[in-house]
Amino acid sequence: MFKKFVMLMCILVTLASSAGAENLTVPGELISYGEEIYREARTYHGRSFSGYCGTYVRCQLRAMGIFDNKFDFRGNGNQWYSNFENVQMTSGGYYVYRESGADCLAEIAERYGNDLENIVLSFPVQSGYSAANPGAGHALVLYKLQDGVAYYSESFSFGNSREGQVIAENAQDLVKRYSRRHGSPIGCVLLSEKPLVSYGSILDLTDDLYEINPILAQVGKSLENIGDVTFIAKKFAKMPTESLIA
Repeated sequence: MFKKFVMLMCILVTLASSAGAENLTVPGELISYGEEIYREARTYHGRSFSGYCGTYVRCQLRAMGIFDNKFDFRGNGNQWYSNFENVQMTSGGYYVYRESGADCLAEIAERYGNDLENIVLSFPVQSGYSAANPGAGHALVLYKLQDGVAYYSESFSFGNSREGQVIAENAQDLVKRYSRRHGSPIGCVLLSEKPLVSYGSILDLTDDLYEINPILAQVGKSLENIGDVTFIAKKFAKMPTESLIA
């Protein structure tokens, strides 16, 4: 009885903190995608998630094909960043990229681009708890992080949003809002179907080339814009990325 009471209080506290969230439009394809993922995730759990965020994350990742017909990891919300430590690829064949700290979402977007999918965001403190006694923490899956907007769903209903419904929110606002109740993010994990090249790695290579050969350095410098060109071409030409770089 006490456990159910605590969980209810956690949901109510997070609900109250979300009242000021910006009202952004969710694209139709993401609405349909979220509904499909939620339905399948529920079949693994067998019932509503009722605020159990770690379980919801686990079931979502399996429904998304990131876990291959099994659960790679289990754990509370504040364990999901460390779950992927020293893991290069999931059982479903997704590459793992981790970024730690309060600015992890902004930094992973700066590193890998402004149109990303499949990000697990982990917080240290459960609503109603403290840093000294953090409880289960909190975690959620961002289906997409595009141009500073996060598209995600929650493990409980609040306001006009039902459990599993895709929500759109400015990523910076999301982090600030959740941090007030859950502490600054532990980190986030980007799960990609394809290997990614860090913009930071390209910049480091460019600096090295300047010391070796100015001409090679200019070639390296031009690589900085490849990611942005690919994103723009994909968006406006409606072509798969593979076709653009083939």
